[in-house]
Amino acid sequence: MRLIPILLAALIGATPVWAEKRAVVIGNADYRDAPDLAGSDTAALAAALREAGFDTTDGIDLAADALRERLAVLARPEAAPGARIVTLNGRFLRDGNETWFMGTDARDTDRLNADLQGVPMSLVLRLISGARPGAVLLLGTDGQQMPHGGGLDDGIGTFPVPADMAVISGTPEATARALSELLRGSSAAQAAMVDPTLRLMAGSKGDLVALPRDTGAQPADPLGDDRAAWTQAARANTAAGYREYLRQFPRGIFSAAARERQARIEQGPAHAGRADDPAVPVPATRPQSTPEAQAEAAMNLDAAARAGLQRSLSRLGHDSGTADGIFGQRTRAALMAWQRANKHAPTGYLTPVQLKSINQQVAYLDGDNGSRDRDYWRRTGAQRDAKGLQTYLRRYPNGIHADTARRMLAELTGAVPPQDVPQGDGATWAWARRQGSAAAYETYLERYPRGRHAAEARSGLETLRAGTEAARREESALRLDSSTRLLIEERLRAAGLRPGPVDGEFNAETRSALRRYQAARNLRVTGYVTQETVGQMLQDVLTP
Repeated sequence: MRLIPILLAALIGATPVWAEKRAVVIGNADYRDAPDLAGSDTAALAAALREAGFDTTDGIDLAADALRERLAVLARPEAAPGARIVTLNGRFLRDGNETWFMGTDARDTDRLNADLQGVPMSLVLRLISGARPGAVLLLGTDGQQMPHGGGLDDGIGTFPVPADMAVISGTPEATARALSELLRGSSAAQAAMVDPTLRLMAGSKGDLVALPRDTGAQPADPLGDDRAAWTQAARANTAAGYREYLRQFPRGIFSAAARERQARIEQGPAHAGRADDPAVPVPATRPQSTPEAQAEAAMNLDAAARAGLQRSLSRLGHDSGTADGIFGQRTRAALMAWQRANKHAPTGYLTPVQLKSINQQVAYLDGDNGSRDRDYWRRTGAQRDAKGLQTYLRRYPNGIHADTARRMLAELTGAVPPQDVPQGDGATWAWARRQGSAAAYETYLERYPRGRHAAEARSGLETLRAGTEAARREESALRLDSSTRLLIEERLRAAGLRPGPVDGEFNAETRSALRRYQAARNLRVTGYVTQETVGQMLQDVLTP
């Protein structure tokens, strides 16, 4: 891993120290290009570790470079390293082999730049190896997603755990409970049992005890003060009470709920009543001035319907927090994550069409096909190429991602969604000729394989395919290196054509962007880089 030499080079000249218990606590909650993370109180966790005798380094909302600097303390040479505890709360990305803890400046992350925008778990495990009696790695995150390129997934993957370590994952609040148990002298397995959402990663040393059980006073719950302050604020149920809670714990476990309830009370008598009363209609977190907010308000969802939506979002892997009927920051972020995943505009506000789609997805999940559907989508449609999307739809025409797949296909091929295709042999053929795309001809042939214009459709389809193959060969002959591919993608992005990750890999999004570029400049529309396409891009750059 190339980051290891970088880290170690920065440590040249470090002063050796004798054995000591060492800890690192990082809480990344405020991401530039991802939903905020709730439930992480870095200061409280660090204080609990220091109280237990750990030399503790902590950091809040760290970009990638600062994140590596904090973790570098773990590489200080020691003759006999003591116990190690590392807590990382934030956003994680993974592929089939690695998991990365992302810096708050992460943006357009893909496989090529993941090491630069985050820290791989393989590196963290190397840094805490050799500890005695061992090391515990606590990873906290939620079900919300962050934007990323192809080949990556959200969340914490599986990875090999060295024999002298334990890895525990869950929500930030749950990992805080696990830490409290570890500091009381519990084993890693016992710590992982204090919350049902916690997971002890396979291969972990379950009997690892980082500290001997203390027969005297036990360390307090690291988040106990947060809970106590929230209890006091909730009992008072006043705007001043919630402001005081947020002053003490601006990113506390209950910060989103506190802001929501404070806003409701401050909006006046129209929203009077107990802030936690599910029978009271709950407004949006900000004034309903946008068309999206007004459209959601027009749906007149009652508290039960709102709570049902929250449960559905969590069921689909987008954690909306407690199903309390309150559309606060966490619910809005979960809805935005769902919208991004399903190729809707990420407004954070619900539409009737989206509600129907969410309900259909949940209903489908309740059957026996949910896990197989999701797995098949990852292997086919999630790659965002036309062939993969078509393969997915053939197996799951009414699947979890069917609507998404159809929209993506329409965008990639230039086709009109099926509901917009006119009915009847003559009308469909007229539409197909106007479209002039392979997808349009295929749509006609699917509907009318023996129609009056079937021969013409097949001839047009063959001509288009021949042209596409010729364009593919032309692009191959240009022998575009990675730098040139990056420049082309960057040019497409600068033009607002959404080519996907700028990584030098021409995926389905890149091909779609190329087709839009070519059509806008009256070039041959192929989706491949032809000589005339390169010439036009040069002209675009040189022309003031």
